[in-house]
Amino acid sequence: MISLLRGTIAEKKLGNVIVDVNGVGYGVTMPLSVFYRLNENGESVELKIYTHFRENNLELFGFLEDSEKELFIKLLGITGIGPKAATNILSNISAQDLVSSIQSGDLVKKKIPGIGPKTATRIVTELKDKLDDLTGFDSVPKESSVLDDIVSALLNLGYTKFEIDKNLSKIEDIISSTEDIELALRDSLKIMKK
Repeated sequence: MISLLRGTIAEKKLGNVIVDVNGVGYGVTMPLSVFYRLNENGESVELKIYTHFRENNLELFGFLEDSEKELFIKLLGITGIGPKAATNILSNISAQDLVSSIQSGDLVKKKIPGIGPKTATRIVTELKDKLDDLTGFDSVPKESSVLDDIVSALLNLGYTKFEIDKNLSKIEDIISSTEDIELALRDSLKIMKK
């Protein structure tokens, strides 16, 4: 079983990467939340790998952090969620947000394509008490409820999760510099329109 790949990025295609390890190219599928954080072609990379065997097929799923891989494996333990569904979930919500949403029970409020209310409820029910052993997740910051409100408002205004994630650090800076949520939302909208 392959658990780690350390090499050079040979090629990137949305959600997939070929990692050159001493002349051998390994095709790795990954959530978009991981893909967008990768280096460019020709640069080095180290991926934590989950190896999935299916019939006569071997698939590699890659993550930059052990905690993302651990969460992916926990999602696979839920009835009806396979590697593609787990990848889809982590493509549409960050691992930290997913853990927070499961622990607070509000995952059903998150709109994740392909994941309906029944599946979201099953994820919360089955994983709520099984996430304590996950490492690498910070405790939820004080600003998170304001951040959640602003992200929710931006989603409702038609922005995609990926557009928001690209500007997330700037939005967090705005939130930390003001206590007025309306002002924070207005300034966040200005950033999103750039």
